[in-house]
Amino acid sequence: MHWLRTLGTCLITAGLITTSFMPARAEEGNPDFDRFCDSEYVHMMESDYMTMHYSIKDYRALSINKPETTIGDASWESFADAVNDGEASREKLNSFSYSSLSREQQRVYDLYQSYLKDMIDLNSNPWLAAYFNPADGIQENLLTNFTEFQFREKEDFDDYLSVMSTVPQYIDDALDVTKKQAAEGFFLRDDMLDMVEESIDGFTAKKEDNELIVTFNNKIDAFAGLSEDEKQMYRDRNREIVLNSFIPVYLRMKKELEGLRGSRSFDGGMADYPAGGREYYEMIVRAKTSSDESIEEQFQECSDYLEELIDEYIQLYIRNPNVDEMRLSENTSLKDPGESLEYLRNHLQNFPDAADVEYEYDWLDPSVANDSVVAYYVSPPVDDFRHNVIRINRDGIGDENDLYSTLSHEGFPGHLYQTTWYYNTSPRLLESEMGFIGYSEGWGMYSEWCAWEVSDIHPDAAELNRIFIALSYIEDAAVDLAVNGMGWGEDEVGDWLESIGLNRESTPDLVDFVIQRPGVILPYGVGMMRFLTLRKQTEDALKESFNAKEFHTVLLTGGDRPFDMVEEDVSAYIAAKRNGTAGTFVPGPEHVTESEPVSSLPGWISLGFCTVVAAVSAFSLHNRLRRGPLA
Repeated sequence: MHWLRTLGTCLITAGLITTSFMPARAEEGNPDFDRFCDSEYVHMMESDYMTMHYSIKDYRALSINKPETTIGDASWESFADAVNDGEASREKLNSFSYSSLSREQQRVYDLYQSYLKDMIDLNSNPWLAAYFNPADGIQENLLTNFTEFQFREKEDFDDYLSVMSTVPQYIDDALDVTKKQAAEGFFLRDDMLDMVEESIDGFTAKKEDNELIVTFNNKIDAFAGLSEDEKQMYRDRNREIVLNSFIPVYLRMKKELEGLRGSRSFDGGMADYPAGGREYYEMIVRAKTSSDESIEEQFQECSDYLEELIDEYIQLYIRNPNVDEMRLSENTSLKDPGESLEYLRNHLQNFPDAADVEYEYDWLDPSVANDSVVAYYVSPPVDDFRHNVIRINRDGIGDENDLYSTLSHEGFPGHLYQTTWYYNTSPRLLESEMGFIGYSEGWGMYSEWCAWEVSDIHPDAAELNRIFIALSYIEDAAVDLAVNGMGWGEDEVGDWLESIGLNRESTPDLVDFVIQRPGVILPYGVGMMRFLTLRKQTEDALKESFNAKEFHTVLLTGGDRPFDMVEEDVSAYIAAKRNGTAGTFVPGPEHVTESEPVSSLPGWISLGFCTVVAAVSAFSLHNRLRRGPLA
């Protein structure tokens, strides 16, 4: 089943977080709905081994039956299977009377409707679901799944090797789908194929020192529950699979994909694709932006916000004509990842108290580092969120400022902080398998913006960093919407850039970037724009009574969710603050009648717009994306 792994949580019954101004309240609800949510979660876990392994540490405690230890199903038929499974779950969900549910249950109902809609929609057109994109294809995600695999007990080693042995069939199925698509003209551009082949070459160049061997051996050396003979036996089995099965199938992958070179029969963005390209992109936009606003509406909002940012830059330049040189010369004193992470963790005064967690970080080996990703954070299991992992692509880091900004995105107050803060509020288990990437990556970008507010560089240089971060990602997102959704070409994009005060010289690179990776930049740019817009609206409305910690608590409560829900929570908070009732304010859906419409926003998808890879989407991989060729 093509379930999409998202954020985890504690194995505790659902409840609302209590704060000084948002007390939790008990409500009567529908116990059958709780049982339904539990059964759906168990079904998700029992449908895919890798999803289960990354989602929970102790599956036995939930009486979950361990699924077959395979990497999943990448066949053409699996698309229809995913749609059918989603429709069956949606039919069960729709059988509940909305008015019979408690307020908290209504929120979960809305979230699950959104998640299911996304899964069903994006699996309904297999012709456009690309398996081998350069930035987010299975050739990249498979490596991350195995290098980040955690061994908690002896059976995990057998399970890991069993899953590894099924990779060749999985890749063969994906290649069969890709050949069928290519026969109809749906395939990678030649330059994109070059990037895929270069990545495969980087991975397969190493043999005895291959990262899948080195990482496995390091983890087995650190494992205390095996004898030396058992450890050597597992080392030998893994080496055999990597050298004689895994690497050879990657080489065959490259050969088969090279044989399809030149198959693409169309140019331009997805709006120009045949077979419903515009409609498919609309689904991507809903999923990637966590919003059901139209492409045109979201483009206009990005455009308007860019004009505001340009005005902010002009005012800053008038105040300090040397600010551009200052930004280039001012570097934070924090030189390594550990220093940056601890500094950021100790400067969360504008945020609610963080959960008590630990973390590890490390540099990625170049052979498994994705050139498009600067760093990533792996969400921990739902019942073990104290330990967290951040990986950094050394080639993606330019200087100390870039490292600082990256770790604010991945660490504090970014993904690590947001994820573990939410887990610590004990939401229900089904929510651990739902997520909204527009919110989560938008929060990561907003965290970078916030981090410069507390940095140790000159305030004007820090302010310009904030402006440039927002401007660059929102600009890319707007171009993505224009090219892939509205059918714009270079001339139209260039004219638009000039009309809002930006240089059109970057147009060819911007257009090329979004054609290569449709929708990938949207959660970063649009998500950031929405958080910044909400902050400005709240500051304007509350003026002197604006409290950043309270505002951030409202944003965080309820976890990642569609932006219409976030906006409703912020509007309700503003109203409560103005009329002096903030002490009784609780975020969540208002009570509605059964006849009123229910939100149908899309759910979270994994690193690309190919959502059909169950095992390769096994965990929440939150990342800081390299913007594109100009980054």
